[in-house]
Amino acid sequence: MPSLPPAIDLHVHEKGGGILVVGLHDLTADGTRTMKALGPLTRGGRHVVAPDLRGHGESPTPHGPWSIDDIASDAARVVSAHGGNAILVGQGLGAAAALAVALGHPGIVAGLVLTGLSPRSETPEGRERWERVAGALREREREGWALATEALGCRPDWRGALAQLSAPTIVIAGAHDRAAPPAQQREIAAWSRRTRFEVIESGRDVFTEAPQILRAAVARLERIESLQAVAA
Repeated sequence: MPSLPPAIDLHVHEKGGGILVVGLHDLTADGTRTMKALGPLTRGGRHVVAPDLRGHGESPTPHGPWSIDDIASDAARVVSAHGGNAILVGQGLGAAAALAVALGHPGIVAGLVLTGLSPRSETPEGRERWERVAGALREREREGWALATEALGCRPDWRGALAQLSAPTIVIAGAHDRAAPPAQQREIAAWSRRTRFEVIESGRDVFTEAPQILRAAVARLERIESLQAVAA
């Protein structure tokens, strides 16, 4: 049974003004890494917001267990507090949260850039692997990371819901991402109507290895939204 998401205040890094871009990091990272990847967007009239997800960075670690919906609820509060109509950029755990926000709160999301995420739920063997990782993190006294790892391992199967995804979406898959191979990430585009898919020469950590491609994807989504506004 999913846990009830407590209202917690995430630590937020932010810079600039204009179009709202919210970056959501992967497991064991934090908003400083997100800001390093997306911060240059502020030179083009954007307001970049990069929260530390629960259990990471300077954000609190509420009691578990957690679900992806808990993490997405935290992110949705951040987006709403900054006025909504955001382009969400997420990697791994952050991509799962971003997708859940877009499906659960479509009115506050203008676009999505996702990387490192399979829309399928884990097999029993896959869940066991995530649990082993969580156990290793607990041995290092990283309870927040462990709880987030367990949440990602127990994520839902989104494929049937993707037909309802209204926000224009770009999926960028690292060719050498072993945790979420490109063939799995391609399924997001296969199941949704407004999604573009591309593979780049990168591992899983696109935020670090190819941030310029993420920034270019944000600019592409802005052009799509501008054309739609003109057409309307």
